[in-house]
Amino acid sequence: EAAENQEDGYNLIKAYSFTGVAYRNRGFYLQALDYYTQGLELALELDDREQQCYGYINLANLHLYLGSPEESERYLKSLQPIAEEVGNPNILGYSYLNYGRTLLALKRHEEALEYIRQSLEVRRATGNLEGQSVCTKYIGDVYLDAKNYRLAQRAYEEALATTNFEYDIDLFSSTTNGLAQALLHQGEWSPAKRNALKSLASAEGSDFILRAKEASETLADIANHEQEYQEADKYRQAVIDYQNKLALEDLQLMSDRFNFQLQAAEIQYDKERQAIQYGRWLILAVAGGIVIILAILFGAWYMMYRRREAYQQKLLEVVQAQKDELEDRVAERTKELIDKNAKMKRLSRYKEELTHMIAHDLKNPLNIILGLSDDPKWGRKAQSMKEAGQTMLQMVTNMLDVQKFEEAKMQLDSSHLRLVDVVEKAGGQVDLLVQAKSLVLHNQVSKDWVVYADESLLIRIFLNLFTNAIKYSNLGGSITVGAELKTEGWLAISVADEGQGMDETSRNHIFDKYFQTKARKSGKTRSTGLGLTFCQMAVEAHGGVIEVASAPEQGTRFTLTLPQGDVSSCYQEKAEVPRVSISQDALTLSPDDWQQLGDLPERLRNTPLYEAGIIRALLQEISEGNATFAEWKEEIIKAALHWNEERYQQLLTPESAPAKTN
Repeated sequence: EAAENQEDGYNLIKAYSFTGVAYRNRGFYLQALDYYTQGLELALELDDREQQCYGYINLANLHLYLGSPEESERYLKSLQPIAEEVGNPNILGYSYLNYGRTLLALKRHEEALEYIRQSLEVRRATGNLEGQSVCTKYIGDVYLDAKNYRLAQRAYEEALATTNFEYDIDLFSSTTNGLAQALLHQGEWSPAKRNALKSLASAEGSDFILRAKEASETLADIANHEQEYQEADKYRQAVIDYQNKLALEDLQLMSDRFNFQLQAAEIQYDKERQAIQYGRWLILAVAGGIVIILAILFGAWYMMYRRREAYQQKLLEVVQAQKDELEDRVAERTKELIDKNAKMKRLSRYKEELTHMIAHDLKNPLNIILGLSDDPKWGRKAQSMKEAGQTMLQMVTNMLDVQKFEEAKMQLDSSHLRLVDVVEKAGGQVDLLVQAKSLVLHNQVSKDWVVYADESLLIRIFLNLFTNAIKYSNLGGSITVGAELKTEGWLAISVADEGQGMDETSRNHIFDKYFQTKARKSGKTRSTGLGLTFCQMAVEAHGGVIEVASAPEQGTRFTLTLPQGDVSSCYQEKAEVPRVSISQDALTLSPDDWQQLGDLPERLRNTPLYEAGIIRALLQEISEGNATFAEWKEEIIKAALHWNEERYQQLLTPESAPAKTN
């Protein structure tokens, strides 16, 4: 307004330009375009060549930002001869760089490189280090887009050598992420990850959400190539979170734009209302003497009123259109997020099903190997075969049981057990692994301690803890098992080693599925990362808890609490004749019962035992109220949970038909 009042054309051009920049930064692109255009038109009218250059640069940048590189190129073609005529190094540097960026958006890589290099030469001549960093960064972008990753790497490294990241964090974050992308495509995962983490840290520290999202996408790709799928899932979730934040920012920007336009409309309305009020007072002042003037003023007022109504209607239509566009964009992004989430869930389910199918198919060959190990012809090799087979069978069983117990509650067959005997049984199964690393297993459990627990599960808990201790123990070390009364009715049992220990991060994730810490030397032990997960599930099924205490180079101690058993009951059970685990004649269905069940037994026979969730869903089809069916269902679930294929098929086959194995 000051420039207009003083008719200062030179400063009015600048005012138009800076006002356009302000509108663009707030996201009001139509207003920015209007002020940029007015500034350029006035510069052309006053023949101000330098301001003409800035006008063309502003319009080209705006169209490039709005996704119209063709329109941007049209302005830049008009700019080039004027910029070269003016000879201002800053203008030349900007014009060449923006032309290169536009050609990059148009996928014309060779031409883009030519213009960006011209901009780099200008900025080197003027000693503009920041401008040099920007140019070399965009050269890296061109090579990266053209899939010339080695040259892209060199360009990004050169840009980082001259980048003052404290001054321009956005440039530093973008450049380091570009370098990470170039290294990723060359298969250099570790340096790629380091640079991507630098990009993410700088972006998060300065709240640059878009850069943080780009860095997280790169880290997810790197983790996926390194087969670190848990880490890849973490960064993909971060990408989704940043995408949501960007969407919220877009929504906020739309809301600000709507509020601004609404305020502008209200101001315009107030001005017109005040003008109308002034007209009314003027009419009242002269109404007594000048009828003709009154008629003229009335007509003017009426026309003004109609224009105002038309203007407001048009403005409301524009606002409604913007609101509809915003709702469409939100719905589209919401659908994209839902589709991506569903796809990730399908992939995770497929991975779990494939893993457990393979593990289930390994059980029969491993049982055959264990059976062959009892043949005397194998001599001293028999013990090695048996212990290796038992270790592999334990790993496979862990995988199947963790999946099964995630879908259904663990069924216990508890009895009163002497704890020292259980420790001896488990220790005997890992004796070869203990000897391989010259370790000593100390059983310091008192003979008087009795627990009330499922013997098979308790032995497997100790096997997992022993193999874990063996894996991370140093040669010649020791493993100690102890027990003490924790509270009334509960025993605290500990398994401690003198191995390498673990840091706080590993302790926090030690019971997570598939988590493993790195061992310096693991002897003959192998691991799936599910052993401790199984231990936690089994201990909690008994009503107890399992805890870990460890520090680097100070060994590790696992402590689990289990219900205390009764000594007299323990000896009484030992005196009894061993019972058959599952009676073959415990339950019989009548022909009417089989007829009422229809094809349900056939569908259950065709369902693998590891599909515990499907088995339970099929059994839900049987109506409640029949005591025989209720007992039959319980026996089927028990057979499935104990992996008793023979009993499972027997329960699902009428007596008149031969049982078959699935």
